[in-house]
This record gives sequence, structure tokens and C-alpha cells, in this order.
Amino acid sequence: MEKIIIPTAEPFFMPGGNTGCVLVHGFTGTPKEMRLMGEYLSEQGLTVLGIRLPGHATDLPDMIRVKWKDWLAAVEDGINILSNCCENIFVAGLSMGGILSF
Repeated sequence: MEKIIIPTAEPFFMPGGNTGCVLVHGFTGTPKEMRLMGEYLSEQGLTVLGIRLPGHATDLPDMIRVKWKDWLAAVEDGINILSNCCENIFVAGLSMGGILSF
């Protein structure tokens, strides 16, 4: 069965220049909490990808099944996605997303 993502909590992509940034939300958060930062960075000419961490923005059983390695893999996937269109990539996050960014 396909999981339904909470409305407005979808990942986002904002194409821009040769420099990209992966934005990572916090624990129990959603990409929406990073959207304003994404819009700002996009206005500065960056390509921006706001990812959704596994287990987030659906329902509690999804959160229970995932481990920190799944979240780290999602950040790495975001970096790999941007590497197809960007020469330089930065990663930034809020709270737990900041830790995953390190």
C-alpha cells in the first residue's frame, strides 16, 4: 500500500545555478520547515533540494521502522541527486537535520 505524505510536507526541488544545497529537516519535522530557507537560497542562485527523511510526514509506524542509518542514506541520496546538476554541493539542516548534515 502506498503511503500518503501529509499535505505540504513533500520534498522540494528548486533549480538554479552550478552550486547546490541539500536541506534537511529535523526530527519529527518535514521539508516544509526548510522551505523558506530553500526559497532564499534559490533567490541567491543556488539549486536547492529539500529532502524528506524516511519515516517522516506519514504515520507513526513508519517512524518506528526506520533507523538513523536510513536518515543518513537519505541525505547521501540528496547529495547524489544534486551531483548530477551541480559542481559544488553544501548540506544544511535544522536540529537533527544539522547533525545529519555533518
